[in-house]
Formats: sequence, C-alpha cells, structure tokens
Amino acid sequence: MSKLIVLEEMLLDLINETQGLLAAMILDLDGLIIAKQSVRGFDEELIGAIMSILDQTINRIRKYSETSFGCGSFSTNEFQLFYVELSKVVPAIFVLIGDPYSNIDQIIPYAYLTAEKISLILNNHESMTNIPKLNNNGQLLFIPENKSGYSRNNINKIVVVGSESAGKSALVRTYSRGTFSDDYKPTIGISIIKKELQISKNYNLQLFLLDLGGIKSFAKIRKFYYGYSNAVLILFDYSRIETFDNIIDWIEETNKFIKDKSIPILLIGNKIDLVNDREDLRLKAQGLAEQYDYPFFETSALTGEGIDELFLYLISNLF
Repeated sequence: MSKLIVLEEMLLDLINETQGLLAAMILDLDGLIIAKQSVRGFDEELIGAIMSILDQTINRIRKYSETSFGCGSFSTNEFQLFYVELSKVVPAIFVLIGDPYSNIDQIIPYAYLTAEKISLILNNHESMTNIPKLNNNGQLLFIPENKSGYSRNNINKIVVVGSESAGKSALVRTYSRGTFSDDYKPTIGISIIKKELQISKNYNLQLFLLDLGGIKSFAKIRKFYYGYSNAVLILFDYSRIETFDNIIDWIEETNKFIKDKSIPILLIGNKIDLVNDREDLRLKAQGLAEQYDYPFFETSALTGEGIDELFLYLISNLF
C-alpha cells in the first residue's frame, strides 16, 4: 500500500472519529498538499483563507530554519484551525480544521497522537496506522483488537517520560519489538505501542506503552495522558548528566498530574552501555529513588540489558 493511501486512510479515520472536525491536511513547507481528507459538503472555498494563514506560518519556519514553531491555532466565525509542525527530517505541517462550535482543546491531544504516526510514516519508520477510539468525553479507549481472553483488568497503561533524547522511544521499541534503532527522531507529542503477553494458558495481559515527548513545549500535551497511567517510568540518560539534573522537574510534573497516589513511579537510568564508570551517578540516582520511595532500574535500549527485569518487576509486582 502506498504512503499516500496510508496517510489518507489515517486522516479519514481521524475525521470519522472526531466530532466537529471538518478536514485534515498534511502540507510540505512549500505549501503543497501531501494528503487531505474532509467531510462531505466541506466548503472548499475556505481553503483559500486557510492556506493564507498557513503560508504565513510556513514562511516563518522557512526564515528561521533553526527554530521550531511547534503548534498554533486560529479561529474565525467560520472555522477553527490547529496546526502542528512535524519532523524536520521530512518537514511538514499537520493541519486540522474544525467547525466554529467544536471543542478544539479536546481535539488537540488526539491530534498529537495522529501527528506522531504521520511523522513516522513520512520518515519511513514503522508505525501502527490505526487510530484509537474515543468515548463521548474525548478520552482514549484502550481496547485490544482481539478481545478473547481479555477483560478491563488485563489492560495496563505505562507512561514513559523524561528529557528529550533520554532514550524513551528506543527503550519502548526494544521491549515491545525486540529491535533497536539509532535513527533518532523526537516524539511529536505521544506514541502508543502495544505489547501482548501470554501470562498463562487462561490469562493474557496487554500493555499500552505511552511514550510522551520530552520537549518542554509538549508539557501542555503530556498532562492529558498522565491520567491514563497504571504506572510511570521516569528516564534519564547516564551519558548526559543534564538529563539527571532535570529529574526533579519530571518528578514534580508527574506528581502534579497523577491524581491517584497509589500509582507506582519508577526511576530508570538508561544508556548504561555508553558509560564505563557510572558509580557516582548511580549512587545519586539510588539516593533520589529512596527519597521518593521509587524503585530504581538501570537499562540499555541498545543491548537490552535490564529491560526484561524492569518489565518483569512491573508485571509481577504491580499488575
């Protein structure tokens, strides 16, 4: 199946799933439409006004090539527009157009989930193309495709957070797919990967791994997803001390948005393969983990060291 067909099918699924959404587009930085879908009867004359707004944004991005404009929104009496800039590897803009009465704030978290999938496809990375379902309140429904042997108690969501390039996506991929890629691309907002486990003959477990983007500007998006979590993993990178220095900020953010204080939080020191002597930093990390009563693990997404032990602990002790 061609990349264009996959993208258009994904946009159509998004429109069908999201109330008040009129159209969805993917543009390159020349303003050319890569893929587009809209509801039946959509007023194509609005495209002229919409493209004028987007041209201004595209010109700013082109002028300040080292600056990311992230996302933006615009409202008129006829429509609401939301855009998010995709990866600079294959630069593009993802645009949603809603009716003037739609709840754009409800659409935005869902838009970031779709944007991440689009970015992966544009950059020739593997991605699940199906879009999760929403309930009437705009919340994600975590339902396995194969419901046989599953109940609500068989489904657990693990939120993974930490500084940009701490190795969150690599750790998730290594555990869920058994593969490692050093082709780094920042997570746009959120990536969700499923991992199915056969615990016993009559008991299946499905994990949803919610990999949240670590860039500071994504904080307003991350807050929507903490509420889904059954456990939180906070990562730092052993090879970059600044990611450990930021751990307190991540702890504070997690505690701010996790309302259920019984939800376990784990501290993870990642990329142990990149450092020969980590004893001093390990002692600091262990001390911090003890201070907050967090379990502490060390992992390498490259070699897989420590990852099975981490998730075995989660499955055995928490779920």
